[in-house]
Amino acid sequence: MTRALLLLALLSPLALTGTADGPQAALSTSAAAPGEKVRVTGQGWPAGQLVQLTTCGELGRAGSASCDMPTALAITAREDGGFAVDLVLGKPSRPCPCIVHVAMVGGGGTGHVDLPIELRGHPVGPVPEVAATRARVEVVQASLSGRGAVSAWFGGAQRLTLTYTVRNAGAEPIRGVPLILRVGGDQSTVDAGELAAGQTRSYQLPVDIPFAAFGRYRVEASIGGVGVATTDHDARPWGLVLLNAIGLTLIGWGVYRRFRRPKAQGEGLSSVVRVAQWQAYLVFDDAPGSARLRRLAGDELSPQEVQSLLSTPRLTNNAVIDLEALDAVLLARAAGKREP
Repeated sequence: MTRALLLLALLSPLALTGTADGPQAALSTSAAAPGEKVRVTGQGWPAGQLVQLTTCGELGRAGSASCDMPTALAITAREDGGFAVDLVLGKPSRPCPCIVHVAMVGGGGTGHVDLPIELRGHPVGPVPEVAATRARVEVVQASLSGRGAVSAWFGGAQRLTLTYTVRNAGAEPIRGVPLILRVGGDQSTVDAGELAAGQTRSYQLPVDIPFAAFGRYRVEASIGGVGVATTDHDARPWGLVLLNAIGLTLIGWGVYRRFRRPKAQGEGLSSVVRVAQWQAYLVFDDAPGSARLRRLAGDELSPQEVQSLLSTPRLTNNAVIDLEALDAVLLARAAGKREP
């Protein structure tokens, strides 16, 4: 058992750092140059929690001002509280000793782990004594605009705008801190610029809702994990749903009419049958255009009348003429024309 534990310790790159009952993290190496990738693993973090990783100088004593915030990386903890990600080491503006600062976004300064790392080629200096200060960012406004796109009713992609207004309520300016935007499961970061003490600033952030989106999308913005503002956007393409419902209704109606149509009278007969004896056609109700023919029909025959017609011998063109009677008729007509 002791040998197994020793072998496991040798295989692990570095031991996990953090509290025993809290979040922990570890680096795959203890030394690397800026721009190189290191593997960062963690466990014990809240499930679904957004965790930010950044390279800091002077042990991060000066807060975000001592960190390379443009190279910061954020990742979401798994359901088991773990994560694993490759971090590109930044080049802090402050000298080493350096750390990789791993912290919860929106944790308010709690729930973080500092992992020491040697940045090869980076200057080394003393760690200054800095009074413990913490950025305070107040959210003034967070609202989405652009909800009225007609194409959104039919599942089209949407371009919304998030108006994010914050105020630096602290006594120190905020510099080099990323503005983090999360839309659903996607995340993007931009430089928030400088926010002086007491300054209020508005940011216009584009929010893209993908094609055929359906459901509620959570939109979240923050400055370096503080001043977190959230709003929701409901993507409900009811126009597309209505079109599909109409299409299904028409298909169902067509199937219903097809099965309720009366069948032809007589086994093996087609919808239209020619009766040579009558020199006519027999049209059944399932024939194409039978509804129009039914409206134009002058009369109807009963089954008994049809049987009587079928039993009648076929008519012929042969005829016997009484010539004397025909002469009498013709003479009578001629005499009538001569009268005044």
